[in-house]
Amino acid sequence: MKEEIKKILEMLKEGKINDGETAELLEALRETKKEEEITPLSTKKKRFLKIRVTKGEKPQVNVTIPFSLVNWGLNLASKLGNNAINIEGKEIPIDMDELNKAMNDPEFTGKIIDVDDEEKGEHVEIEIV
Repeated sequence: MKEEIKKILEMLKEGKINDGETAELLEALRETKKEEEITPLSTKKKRFLKIRVTKGEKPQVNVTIPFSLVNWGLNLASKLGNNAINIEGKEIPIDMDELNKAMNDPEFTGKIIDVDDEEKGEHVEIEIV
């Protein structure tokens, strides 16, 4: 922001703009700064859901999904009453409220699932980046 102010003052000094125009430009700059502070981070930076599955040291799955698509799917699943994942015939419950909180927190990043199956040598990692 300091750089923009310097440019505006330079334009005033060089006679390219007058006092009134300088005031308008500085006010517009201030308003833009306020909007940036109010705007959630999620609208500034795209977020993704990364899913990695390895067996031993060998990658099996490496998928990156846009967050907007994940949110859409979660909303649909929630409306349909699907609050569990079926993995190899086992129903694993999902706390949709907690998941939605994490997904909609624009500052949250990091692992949301990190599972090791030592017997099968499999590792599943899901994170928000």
